[in-house]
Amino acid sequence: MKSNSSSPVRRTFLKDYRPPSFSVRSTDLKFDLDPNKTTVSSKITVIRTNYAEASDFYLNGNNLELLSIQMNQEELPESCYRMDAQGITLISPPNEFELSISNRIDPSQNLALSGLYMSDDMLCTQCEAEGFRNITYFPDRPDILSKFSVTIEASQKEFPTLLSNGELVATDKLPDGRHSATWIDPHPKPCYLFALVAGKLSVLRDTFITRSNNRVTLEFYTSSSDLDQCMHAMKCLKRAMKWDEEVYGREYDMNRYMIVAVDHFNMGAMENKGLNIFNSKYVLAKPDTATDQDFHAVESVIAHEYFHNWSGNRVTLRDWFQLSLKEGFTIYRDQQFSLDMGSPAVQRIHDVNMVKLHQFREDAGPSRHPVQPDSYLTIDNFYTITVYNKGAELIRMMHLLLGADSYRAGTDLYFERYDGLAATVENFVSTMEEASGVNLEQFRLWYRVGGTPRVSIQRQYDPTRRTFKLTMEQKPPHSSEDSSWSPMHIPIQIALLDNDGNRLPLKLDSNQSTTQDEILLELTQSRQTFKFFDLESSPTLSLLRGFSAPVLIDDPQADQDLHFIMAHDDDAYCRWNACQQVFKLQVQKLVANIQNGRETDIESEFLSSFNAVLSNAVEDPQFKALLLEPPSEIAIAQTMEIVDPTAIHNARKILVRKLAERYYDQLIELYRALNGDWGDSTDAVGKRSLRNLCLNYLIELDNSTVQKLALRQFESSSNMTDLAAALRALVNSSSPARESVLQMFYDRWRNDSGVIDKWFRIQATAARPDTLKNVVDLSKHQSFNIYTPNRVYSLIGAFCHANPYCFHARDGSGYDLLTEYVLRIDKSNSQAAAQLTEAFTEIRRFDQDRQDEMRQRIEQIAATPGISVNIYEIVDRILAPFKN
Repeated sequence: MKSNSSSPVRRTFLKDYRPPSFSVRSTDLKFDLDPNKTTVSSKITVIRTNYAEASDFYLNGNNLELLSIQMNQEELPESCYRMDAQGITLISPPNEFELSISNRIDPSQNLALSGLYMSDDMLCTQCEAEGFRNITYFPDRPDILSKFSVTIEASQKEFPTLLSNGELVATDKLPDGRHSATWIDPHPKPCYLFALVAGKLSVLRDTFITRSNNRVTLEFYTSSSDLDQCMHAMKCLKRAMKWDEEVYGREYDMNRYMIVAVDHFNMGAMENKGLNIFNSKYVLAKPDTATDQDFHAVESVIAHEYFHNWSGNRVTLRDWFQLSLKEGFTIYRDQQFSLDMGSPAVQRIHDVNMVKLHQFREDAGPSRHPVQPDSYLTIDNFYTITVYNKGAELIRMMHLLLGADSYRAGTDLYFERYDGLAATVENFVSTMEEASGVNLEQFRLWYRVGGTPRVSIQRQYDPTRRTFKLTMEQKPPHSSEDSSWSPMHIPIQIALLDNDGNRLPLKLDSNQSTTQDEILLELTQSRQTFKFFDLESSPTLSLLRGFSAPVLIDDPQADQDLHFIMAHDDDAYCRWNACQQVFKLQVQKLVANIQNGRETDIESEFLSSFNAVLSNAVEDPQFKALLLEPPSEIAIAQTMEIVDPTAIHNARKILVRKLAERYYDQLIELYRALNGDWGDSTDAVGKRSLRNLCLNYLIELDNSTVQKLALRQFESSSNMTDLAAALRALVNSSSPARESVLQMFYDRWRNDSGVIDKWFRIQATAARPDTLKNVVDLSKHQSFNIYTPNRVYSLIGAFCHANPYCFHARDGSGYDLLTEYVLRIDKSNSQAAAQLTEAFTEIRRFDQDRQDEMRQRIEQIAATPGISVNIYEIVDRILAPFKN
């Protein structure tokens, strides 16, 4: 297989994994830093681990200028090694040796942001997954763990702060205005966890006392102008450290924990041992620059990267096919933390919505893959929502199946047994089995099977026998798998509700003396029937409570219960899901009416249910906002066999406008009653969320009264949540103040990159006829930078991924824009370009005309000489069905 580049494309397979023949006991690095020509000197102690057969020793290295190579302090003859474009092979080296290599790199030209690169005036690294090979020659694989000692030399004027992993053991002043710092990490680690930062940085310090009474210095590094935005992140870090001790028994293991915020970063953050490097958007937050959503994201990501200290660092990965071992597990841990820090109901719905809205779409398209993939062309393309969020759901299911005590015993055993080692998904599942005594052999299929399982439901109540039969049948995610598919182990949490919404006592045996009012059913066969006894009347089924498994439900009787569940179910997920379904059904009918030229009325039962939620004065405001929020156009599209973005947009707009017209007085009254700036409590967040939802409804009326409300909110808001909501409302209206408020916002925040990202995104996601033109104009704006991932994602990414109405314009103009930027960005940053390309993956869900338009652009990308492997792998998957 070949791409259009000169290098062959090699697929890596899980089945081909072989343990390394050599280990690296110690690694000593010396950096002579310069933005244009940094010299890296490495000295590694290598020991053969496989004596059964003679083998060569391979060191990965990309775009490096080799200066010297020595073995055991003697220059290595050229006959003893060979070089290729990807690294160096030592030919039949001895069983033990010391290898010293010196090479030169140019960080200023590293626009891929992988390895050592410049972010403004700062030098920093990103080594996951395979970035260390862009720094120096090294066996760049996660199952080679080594102790690192790092000495950094640089100009003290240009780079006064010099950071690396571990503990600072020495500093020195050098001639010619230079200085040095030496760091030693006492914990063996793979090279992907290496980190280095150098620059003009200010620091916010605090301390944390561990349960063993060790004092840990906590340090946040950023520019002096941004230091006041780190206080929230510091509080989140201390809460996460305490929570991990209490809930998982995990204590921090060094004297210092550092976080650095950088503006140029492909990912959200990186858990490098002791020195986390963060995309600044997940560190910097204060009320006048960050929304409530931003504050929550900072809390979540700060916790996530800290939790990696154990689930990823102390226990790391054998190979990249095990990626969900650290990411899925740690996502679940940060979700648990967020549940405990805020509203459990709201947090769980946010987590579920991420899976249903995005991961289910990934499962349904050409990018579908198991949580543990069996092969890849480049691992960069597998940092996906399947590996992360579906992986987290798998951990959650094990927690449900085993129970809290056995789950904790399993994680304790896992951390104890594999501390300091490179582990596998199988190791994790096996420790869970050992600790609990529960056989998880069938459950393992969740890691190996791609796609979303479907479960069909049949119900039957027998009034004579007072029994209720629940028959569940599971089906493979895709019909093509019928012959090879095996049933999954699916935990399905249920309750049965009486006519008042109370949970009924459940008996699965007529002679059962004890009952439960909620039960976890384990669906392990293709078809199973569960029979409940002693029920006086036909119950309402509360199904998949808490979203107990990431499955799709086919239940022909479900629609008749939706309004009852909306009103009465005590499970937050079930209520929210019922509301979403009611909304979607109403929009589906409006879409059909629009497509067939019929009247666009709204059903009375829907109006009654909506009014009941709107009028509920005792509902938690944040949860109430979730119940009242209509599904996005993307979510509605998932319900359609052939997606019609224009009809979906118009139908949703009609629904929101008619609700705003009908309940105008209530919405205005609620909006005004919620006026205030109530701080950062969960209740305050909920009130702002509900108030801005009211504004979102009202602005659809597009009248001067509501526009003045939005303008007043824009002018008077003291927090970014309300300010951004008002700006978004005005941008999506015909307000004459639209252009002036955009300029006012930009002028005020032009020097704050995170806030200006919001400014770009609000305009890119506006559902307006002129949005594409505006996006093109904004791409030429002085604040747009094609080499800054956050800025690219906030403009081009937001338009293509989050504005389906405009992106899928019938003339293909949106596809032209995406194609242009994929090809432009791929030349410098293939990871960022690959994220943009994913917007084409749902091609087969659209009408033939749009398919043809998209396919033409995808084939244009595929035919472009020199495209990256990242892009090649994605477009090859997209085009594969068209070749059959």
